[in-house]
Amino acid sequence: MRLAEAVGGEIVNYDSVQVYRGFDIGSAKPSAEVRAKVPHHLFDIVDADEELNAAAFARLARAACDDIAARGRRAILVGGTFFYLRALLGGLPEMPGRDERLRARIRAVAERPRGAARLHRWLSKIDPQSGRRIAAADRHRVERALDVWLLSGRPISSFERVAEETPNIKIALTLPREPLREALDRRVDAMYAAGLVDETRRLLASYPANARPFGTIGYREAAAVVAGVMALDGAIAETKRRTRAYAKRQMTWLRAERNVHWLDAGAPGTFTAVMELI
Repeated sequence: MRLAEAVGGEIVNYDSVQVYRGFDIGSAKPSAEVRAKVPHHLFDIVDADEELNAAAFARLARAACDDIAARGRRAILVGGTFFYLRALLGGLPEMPGRDERLRARIRAVAERPRGAARLHRWLSKIDPQSGRRIAAADRHRVERALDVWLLSGRPISSFERVAEETPNIKIALTLPREPLREALDRRVDAMYAAGLVDETRRLLASYPANARPFGTIGYREAAAVVAGVMALDGAIAETKRRTRAYAKRQMTWLRAERNVHWLDAGAPGTFTAVMELI
């Protein structure tokens, strides 16, 4: 927000949960009051029973960025779904399209007891790189990776980017391990205190329980509380565990990216350093 105000910028979301209407607390979506201060784009653009894949996101984000630039403003891309960001900046490789019958067969396996773990073991065997990068709980990406392998005979990790990245400045914020862990745990506690379980209960009244955002961190655990299969304390602990694991995967992804400027989020003068970069 401070950066946008300083440079005449507008914020473009690339978080894959904040795109869903109503999924506010568990995605730490900026409030309406915050969004009124600086233009925000690509929040609340689909319902939970719709699916927004990376290619569709990239088309929407590219249009938003072009519009922002045409008005003499600067696009500030913010989020943590780096596959979305990669799709926007570098394009996506040509891969086989979805085969709904094949996907249904894969999903049938996933819905059996321990089926998700079985699919992830299969993925790790045929494509170790994707097995390391994609969490077993990320059902949609596991299914897509298996879909691609079965249709093409090639692991999804073998498909290369189709273009050089568009000009951009990448800034990654980091913290030492313990302060980061504490910050993540505080965020989870704040979400549950703000009513994550009640929000999830309301959303489950409108959308099927297997809708994509209900499998994301926080919402999956809150849905288990609503269903009576997990106690609240256990849900909070599991959400913290998954959040820390996701943060670790994000750091791994960022370290593999090119031209990233790393800044210590807790150091004095971080904002000045950001301004010097842009």
